[in-house]
Amino acid sequence: ADASTLQTVLDLKTKGYDVYGVETTETAITLWDAPISSSNPVAFVFGNELIGVDVEVLEECKNVISLPTYGNKNSLNIA
Repeated sequence: ADASTLQTVLDLKTKGYDVYGVETTETAITLWDAPISSSNPVAFVFGNELIGVDVEVLEECKNVISLPTYGNKNSLNIA
């Protein structure tokens, strides 16, 4: 895992954030079905186009959520 990403996730968790990984996996919950609470601050982790979010980072996330896309490609461009 990218040490800085993993460390940031760990730091956010100690500050009370609910951290969610955004990734397409078999166990991912769609955003609109995810149990996201409004009582805690929330952070989302997005991966890169080649490998997505590292497994070690996903393991530290509260849940993995997906943002379904339409069409032939299954990718989300963020800037």
